[in-house]
Amino acid sequence: MQTTIKSYGDNFAFVIPVEDELLHTPETPFCFVDPQCPCHEDHTLIAEVSEFVAQGLMTPAEATDFVAGKTV
Repeated sequence: MQTTIKSYGDNFAFVIPVEDELLHTPETPFCFVDPQCPCHEDHTLIAEVSEFVAQGLMTPAEATDFVAGKTV
């Protein structure tokens, strides 16, 4: 007796839910998932990153990437 499993194809993507608390931490306040997330417009956080640039801790390019969530 042979059982056949219906094929679902290979054109689907697995969705893995991610908790918001995991995306926004003190070390990474800017998320990488949603470019429309309000974190990218948070003036307090952006001012803090601007201070890092003024102190020479980050370059302007690094700060831009950090606010965009493009850093590891």
